[in-house]
Amino acid sequence: MSNKEKKKEPVITTRKRVDNSIEVEVKKNPAKTKLGKILILLILIGMAGLSIISLIYILLEAF
Repeated sequence: MSNKEKKKEPVITTRKRVDNSIEVEVKKNPAKTKLGKILILLILIGMAGLSIISLIYILLEAF
């Protein structure tokens, strides 16, 4: 193994507690992962898109 190769750690890990409940840990900041960036972008586009579409719909219904 060379020094350049990184061991890839999972972003989300789960552990089982003594009382049989499951604990979920997030290892990285979601905004720094590819999936997190995609989700943030989709949420922002969805919020802006829905507001614009609803404004157009309201204006069309008013006239």
